[in-house]
Amino acid sequence: MATFTIQEGLVARSCRSTPVGGGLCGRATDDHASPMPRSRVLLVTVVRDDRWLAPTCLESAATTREGVHHVDALVIDDRHPDEASCLDLNNRCDELGLTYYRSPRRLGVARGMNLGLGRAVTEGYDHALLVRSPAVLPQRIADAMIRVTEANAGIGSVTAWSNLGSSLSVPSGDGTGMLRRAGMVDWVASQLADEFGSSALDIPAGAGPCMLVPVPAVVKVGQFDPVYRSGEFETIDWCLRSRERGCRAVLAPSAFVLEDDGSGLRTAGVHGEVPVTDNEERVVDLRYPWRRADESAFTASGALDVMAERAVRSIVVGAIARTGYEVEATWVPGLPDGEGVRFVVDPDGRSLTAHVDYCGFRTDLDVPGGDLPAMLTALTGTAPTRVALHDRGLFADQLSAMWAGTIPFDDRRRYPQRI
Repeated sequence: MATFTIQEGLVARSCRSTPVGGGLCGRATDDHASPMPRSRVLLVTVVRDDRWLAPTCLESAATTREGVHHVDALVIDDRHPDEASCLDLNNRCDELGLTYYRSPRRLGVARGMNLGLGRAVTEGYDHALLVRSPAVLPQRIADAMIRVTEANAGIGSVTAWSNLGSSLSVPSGDGTGMLRRAGMVDWVASQLADEFGSSALDIPAGAGPCMLVPVPAVVKVGQFDPVYRSGEFETIDWCLRSRERGCRAVLAPSAFVLEDDGSGLRTAGVHGEVPVTDNEERVVDLRYPWRRADESAFTASGALDVMAERAVRSIVVGAIARTGYEVEATWVPGLPDGEGVRFVVDPDGRSLTAHVDYCGFRTDLDVPGGDLPAMLTALTGTAPTRVALHDRGLFADQLSAMWAGTIPFDDRRRYPQRI
């Protein structure tokens, strides 16, 4: 197996001879007037073309300086084919205080990220924060992930939750696009940070839009293998290689990143112009024959499912105090038409379960003793902002008896819904 050293990353220094904007706190080599925070982080993202870049990724990257730790950002333009777009990207990076570097040739995602890893090593950073756009980052993403490395020994990589359907996600349908509103990603991240603190979950390998790598782990393990060109399997390969060298790959349940694919800028299964191929997965399986059994054992343990359920509940319960909640007794729930938390129950109460939804985050809550108003009051401490009844039955009658005439009430029980 080939060994990948940090030498390839030394090319990143060539960005000094190209149009470069200052880092978030100036260049990495500048002296700082204020005392240096405890950790220095280099945020790296590779831009391949317009489909791969969401403007919100750059804007959110610029806000990460609001955290405790010092964050510089390096935007690597992987030889964008459109000269005008390159100039626009360079100008936008200057406006936001991000360092811009345009590669003289196509490198691919793995080699592009290696430039960032090399710069993090050679210029004395403590961590590299690798971001695949399009992604929206919370302001304190670095704080949350570094907190995990400080509290847990032997960390090689820290992966954040995302909202899409990868194995390391807190899935959110978010059909109304609420997560893309200003401040929402920061709010979700703060909820998870309060819930999980510095907890870490050991995982088979990191996968997703955001991964933090301590620089000592880069020195120990090496860089990404450029044999992977899709922008997916190089991180899996690196994590498995790091584990063979005694490092841990962990999930930081306190860290959340929004994958912003709502604008259609990225096609499913395609990263830049390079499709994900079965051959790349075969390479991983050949190099790490224990991988499949390891993943199966991890899935069977149920640890990730338990943590994801806990994450969703913390978001939903926290949102009740933020936006209030409404209750709907219906057999045919439609899409949410409000911005608060929605509880959906069967009108007749045969299923003693309330289905809860907020911004596409969904969970189920038991109704002890079949007393729905008591459960809602104990959980929320307040009355709902609205109740809608679409059919008759135990839960519908309980809701009517408890709150009819005191809150907005939509009673449509005049005709059985299921006929």
